[in-house]
Amino acid sequence: MNFHQLKIFYAVVQRQSFTAAASDLRLTQPAVSLQIRALEKSLGLPLLERGGPKLRLTQAGEALYRCAVSILHAKDEAERAIGELSAATKGKLILGASTTGGMYLLPRIVRAFKERYPETEIIFQIESTEWIYERILQNVLDMGLVGGPTGDRRFGIEPICLDHVVLIVSPSHPFARLPKVSLKELGTQPCILPLQGSRTRQLVERKLKEAGVTLHVTMQLPGTEAVKKAVEANLGIAFVSQYAVERECSSGDLKIVSIERFELTRHMELIYRKQKYFSPIAQRFREFANKYAQQHLSPPRLNQKRALKSTS
Repeated sequence: MNFHQLKIFYAVVQRQSFTAAASDLRLTQPAVSLQIRALEKSLGLPLLERGGPKLRLTQAGEALYRCAVSILHAKDEAERAIGELSAATKGKLILGASTTGGMYLLPRIVRAFKERYPETEIIFQIESTEWIYERILQNVLDMGLVGGPTGDRRFGIEPICLDHVVLIVSPSHPFARLPKVSLKELGTQPCILPLQGSRTRQLVERKLKEAGVTLHVTMQLPGTEAVKKAVEANLGIAFVSQYAVERECSSGDLKIVSIERFELTRHMELIYRKQKYFSPIAQRFREFANKYAQQHLSPPRLNQKRALKSTS
């Protein structure tokens, strides 16, 4: 028995006629009869009672017909599901992101993507960058959004947007009244940093050390949100991603202060395992994330926008 014979048998039973079935299938009537006889021979039992005014199913024919209905329906469902995946309108994505990417960037991208492709199921987890690396290599995650640079050659890397790591202070802090501060002045202030292992902290400490600055660290807190709250309470200065403080700077709860002849930047990177197979929906998301970032991310510095408003 093969699928072609099963399809012909189903059509004959549905139409109750060899001739009508042949017309539907665009075959000759002798060809249909030949395939039914070949099917009966392969099964070793008759499937149809011939000779009366109508075709009748034998017991074996009834059993095969019930199976044929299920098999042909499953085939149609499979073709529909594959067609939807090929059109990249459905599917499942499992994404990972570091704190900055997961809290302030990836939700924007995912929301916009879901608006266009609402049937896509997207799961993402916010974890440390090292955890993201490990899970991508294990093929647990499809992609990850992390702060660069990622130097491991086992990953495919696509820079998504430029991230400015900025100095933030409370509006009541003395720095808030200055147009700029010097690198030397940074070491005189209590500084609030995220816990060891934070990629943002690693970037800040490395770049300031290269510039000859030693920070006076008075608090180490778990995560960017805790750091921001401590700065709002005027407990010290801090360095965070500009994306993390857009709302607070707009509302006046925090202020970004420029540093003379010094800037901290990094690329937020979409990473994945090299030579990974991308499903159609994963490839569509990858392309969408890049396009969305070009259009909506890497905005002008917030303090620059405020300056422009104040001079207009």
